Amino acid sequence: MTTAIALLSSSASFAQTQAPAEEATPAIQPAVPTVSGGRIVRPTLQLGSQGESVRELQSMLILLGYYPGQVTGLYQEDTATATRRFQTAAGITADGIVGPATWSRLFPTPPSEANPPAATTSTSATPVASTPAANTPATNTPAANTPPASNSGNATAFPVLRPGMEGDVVRQLQQRLRAKGFYNGAIDGIFGSQTEASVRQAQAANNLTVDGIVGPATWRALN
Repeated sequence: MTTAIALLSSSASFAQTQAPAEEATPAIQPAVPTVSGGRIVRPTLQLGSQGESVRELQSMLILLGYYPGQVTGLYQEDTATATRRFQTAAGITADGIVGPATWSRLFPTPPSEANPPAATTSTSATPVASTPAANTPATNTPAANTPPASNSGNATAFPVLRPGMEGDVVRQLQQRLRAKGFYNGAIDGIFGSQTEASVRQAQAANNLTVDGIVGPATWRALN
């Protein structure tokens, strides 16, 4: 009897040591922007991506009128559909994958940070690449904060900016504010509290609605 119990105990111990360990489910790495050479480098996004960069994408698509959903930070089918609509309007491959070409349309890079474009009568000077912004939506596509067509100008080519946003366009905003004497902080491309306060000062000085949101009227004043 004692020998039988010992054999059973030994068999159970052997079975436990030979049982294969459960395979660990790989975690989805959050998509976050990085900084390289002083510029923000955003990761490629596709179905399944998540993180701050997805939130940034969704926020901009909402501003441009392509995404009717909520900012969740999860790249799901509704975000992919909105991305494809934007890509079609921007004239790039509508595959729902947000790579460098799509990011460059969403956040146009200033032609020269040392000499930011200003309002001019020259038809050859354009501040950003041709981009469907809030004032130029695709056909049958709703757009947010669309300025009047009669007030078209360089300023209307820029997207509407709000506190909490990041990118090269925010960096250009900070440069404009500094040139006008409203901002003395870092040119970091982050629309934080100091940038917002400077925007409000500029709006008050130009008899605009003081809301801290940079729309066409504020862009024109800064140009």
